Amino acid sequence: SRWTFYFSKVFNLILQSAKESIVNNIKNRSLQGKMKVMTKSNNDFEDIARWRMDFCREFGVTINDEEYFIDKVQTYGYREIIYQYLDHFIEGNSEKVRPNTTFEEIYAFYQLDQRLKNEALIDLQLFEQTFKAALIDVIELYVAQLKAKKFNFYQESRLKLEDLLKEKYVMQTGRVIRRGELRSRIRRIKENYLEPFDGYNYLYSNEITTWVLIKEMSFGVACNFFFLLHHKQQAIILKRVFKNDLSLADFEKVIESMRYFRNRAAHNYSLLIIKNSDDEFLYNTVYKSLLRLKNQEPARRMKSNFKDIINKYLEEYPKLILHIKFFYTYHNAIF
Repeated sequence: SRWTFYFSKVFNLILQSAKESIVNNIKNRSLQGKMKVMTKSNNDFEDIARWRMDFCREFGVTINDEEYFIDKVQTYGYREIIYQYLDHFIEGNSEKVRPNTTFEEIYAFYQLDQRLKNEALIDLQLFEQTFKAALIDVIELYVAQLKAKKFNFYQESRLKLEDLLKEKYVMQTGRVIRRGELRSRIRRIKENYLEPFDGYNYLYSNEITTWVLIKEMSFGVACNFFFLLHHKQQAIILKRVFKNDLSLADFEKVIESMRYFRNRAAHNYSLLIIKNSDDEFLYNTVYKSLLRLKNQEPARRMKSNFKDIINKYLEEYPKLILHIKFFYTYHNAIF
């Protein structure tokens, strides 16, 4: 069911964050007890940064350059760096990080995730372009075929959404995609879309074309449009985009993992430790999905650039490969 699917994700996150209660001892330690009345001056914010620095030191983190610490936590967020990445540097049931762990190492690990995340998003964008190109071509052909059947030369040949799409589609997770909800999205696009180039509206008599309509859709809305198409059109699109026959159920899994990844990335959550319901790191799930495409540019880019990014990181911090298990996984799956 839908709830089983989402609860499994939540439960997986809980398992992966088993050390959270230990980490939170230092993260949430009574900052308010130390805080004075704030006057909103820069010194007040610097004081907060220094108190946080003390908390990190109590937790065993070495901070060699205090100004560097203050700059990074004020620029990118203390919680973004410490809350999400500190537990990678804790071993076993210890309440402290590994000996000689520096803030610079933690921040570098945060940056590593940012670089991998940005690369994966580019590769997913390439997949989205391929998917939308196929979607546009199939819809345009389908519309032309429907018009030829439904109208003669003298009739107004404007189709309704009901002519193209099913009323609803129920996904494996239990989520229901409805034509009525998509209709309102399309209405908003028609009212607010960006003109792609000068003269386009004049050329098409101010009628939005399939290309502009799909181009303006988010990836999620375009996927919903796909799921509401009839089976014949869905099969044509899947055959054009993927190397081997892909069932609709398998495509759902591919899309759900990509949506989940993109949503986490958009809100800047950590992705290095995140696994899917099959206990596989999400970066690897994305890579395996890209390997199934006929267009191999996204997978080639991801493999090559991930290797460069990780190797560059390990040149500076070689000892961390002994402590962070995901490197072994990436080495076997992506390299």
